[in-house]
Amino acid sequence: MKPATLQGDTDARVGAFAAPQSAGRSRGFLVRVAVILSFLIYLAVVGAAWWTALKVTPTHLAFTVLGRTLDTDSTHEHLNNIFLIFMLLPSALWIEAAAVGWPNCSARQLLTARTASLNTDLACFVLGQAHITDIAGRFLMLGASMISGAWIHDWLKATTGVALGPAPLPLPLQVVVYFFVYTFFDYWTHRFDHTRYFWPLHRYHHSATDFGVITAGRQHPAAFTGLFLVNLPIAILGAPADVMIYVNVLVVGIGFLIHSKIDANWGWVGRYLIQSPNHHRLHHKLDMSHPTGHFAIAPIWDRLFGTWYGDADASIAIGVDTPYNHGLFVPRDMARDYYHFWIGLFGGRNDGPRSDVKMPDLKLFGNKTSTEV
Repeated sequence: MKPATLQGDTDARVGAFAAPQSAGRSRGFLVRVAVILSFLIYLAVVGAAWWTALKVTPTHLAFTVLGRTLDTDSTHEHLNNIFLIFMLLPSALWIEAAAVGWPNCSARQLLTARTASLNTDLACFVLGQAHITDIAGRFLMLGASMISGAWIHDWLKATTGVALGPAPLPLPLQVVVYFFVYTFFDYWTHRFDHTRYFWPLHRYHHSATDFGVITAGRQHPAAFTGLFLVNLPIAILGAPADVMIYVNVLVVGIGFLIHSKIDANWGWVGRYLIQSPNHHRLHHKLDMSHPTGHFAIAPIWDRLFGTWYGDADASIAIGVDTPYNHGLFVPRDMARDYYHFWIGLFGGRNDGPRSDVKMPDLKLFGNKTSTEV
């Protein structure tokens, strides 16, 4: 048994060591509380502004510019799009900050410590919100983005008398149904993007070497597979516009979170219902000694079609082996990837992924090489 004096010294040293730890935990807890409270205040302010804007703004506006009258019947639609951006991105940033702490979150990195890769993400996000990449995409896709699935749906109905789409359901059920319909088509889009022919355009997204919430917006403007394999089928099926607004909000919100710095697998939810950040990081892995997987926003499709590869953590290196000039100036790499896409279509070398998915090898109920847990 220790003498009383030594015991007192030991207790003092233990207490001195524990005090900073306790203080650190308290500060971390208070920071998280502050983040959550500020987020709730932000939601209340933006929600009130959104409601007010819809109340005071007419649905139809006509105004004259340089002697020309311009009409718009979609004022509220534009307002909804603006406010959804003000809701979605800050919400994802706040959720991430609450989960990983301010020192490690994307918001702090964007403000004070941007990497070259994150600068590329920021440039892509700004160009996307300014619709510059949308306009460029229309030219790069040779006008294909102008095809209307809604027109095809109406033409089929008028010609055959058959209106495609499910029977009327309550709005929440429609959102659930179309979410899984959307993720089914998106799964196959993503798999086609990882084949040799379409990889050069999708590679731009995978070139990120660091995850941040806005990495979700790092897309090549000519990445058109989603148009034909997601947007057109959904429109042809007669998806109601209001339902698809909610579905797209859900998909965009998930996209922000799975590209975040949150280190989580989300348990059974991440394994079956909604892809987690760690599972998506495994999809972005740099090491392609084994084929990639985790193509689906809803993991059930990976499990059904044999591309589920198990769990991962946030320590996996991400990126591609093709060199990129990361930074705020993005047209050079976009032009190179667009060139690689076209020469690949005609048999040229385009740095196709070593993780190419061989479409004839598809298996319906999984494969035996998966590392399921």
